[in-house]
Amino acid sequence: MRIMKNLLHKTGHWLFLFLITDLVFFFVTWLLNPGMLKSVGLFLLLFTAIALTAGYLIEARNQKKMLAAMENFLEDGDEEAFRQLSSLMKASLQPAAEQLYERFTGLAETINEKQLGLENYRDYIEAWTHEMKTPLSLAALVMGNHGEEMSPYVLSRMGYIFHLISEDVERILYYARLQADHVDYHFSKVRLDECVSLVLSDFGPYMEEKNIAVFSDLKPLTVVTDQKVLRFMISQLLSNAVKYAAPQKGEIRLAIKKSSDKTILSVSDNGKGVLPEDAPFIFDKGFTGNHKNRQNATGMGLYLLKKFADAMCVEVSLDDKSVLGEGFCIELVFPGYNNDK
Repeated sequence: MRIMKNLLHKTGHWLFLFLITDLVFFFVTWLLNPGMLKSVGLFLLLFTAIALTAGYLIEARNQKKMLAAMENFLEDGDEEAFRQLSSLMKASLQPAAEQLYERFTGLAETINEKQLGLENYRDYIEAWTHEMKTPLSLAALVMGNHGEEMSPYVLSRMGYIFHLISEDVERILYYARLQADHVDYHFSKVRLDECVSLVLSDFGPYMEEKNIAVFSDLKPLTVVTDQKVLRFMISQLLSNAVKYAAPQKGEIRLAIKKSSDKTILSVSDNGKGVLPEDAPFIFDKGFTGNHKNRQNATGMGLYLLKKFADAMCVEVSLDDKSVLGEGFCIELVFPGYNNDK
């Protein structure tokens, strides 16, 4: 059907010329000998039909060859495939096709070089983050074994710095994981309240340093998800809440509830929220918004949260109050699971 439409578009003027020619012959025959109009007319119509059919079949065959050669060239992109395609083109088009092929091969080489550079860069970043885990593990060991030898203030500051570096390294690793060709997820039944409590304990030094008060209402509910990814998602929510809670008397509230057949985790802070014009874009990569408190942000935390939430079939929503300036609240809505079992 596509070939036929294409042919009609290209040969429409020939059909018009055949029609005009037949009408002229009909008119001349009628003037010379009206009695022969019927026999001559049938001959003209038959000749026209045969000529158009033969032209259509030849052009359709050429079109199929051209399409096959083009698909072969797009798939392989080598010089031999281009030569086959070029041989089916009109002579007037071949010089332009040669120039197009040269530009195509040049762009392909540039793309391959940049792709290789990106892969090398990604490999380097992944190797660096894994190497960073060694000194971080050593720092955790020192704080655990020699914490009593440090003053409470120094130990608290060390814990705060350790958490910040660990969080950044973890974020880089999870970003690299998104770029992988194949990502393995391990789904299992996970107690959501216990997972939140574990992440909260990791954030203890961070919240203590910033004098953040935590209020939680964590109902014992179970969800089906990847536990490691879930902990990472919760950490991004808490990190965002701690950063943007009120500078004085900062508060974070966490709640787990059951709504219909879904389980909802909400994390909110008592900061200034988000500007209405920024709300639709807070999950976009690198978006920081126009609020002065967010100018030092990277715009990656909520982006990664949304990406992994989509992979886990978890809905992410921004509470309406966040837009109205009454703090900032994000909800994770997990698919239905029968917690009564």
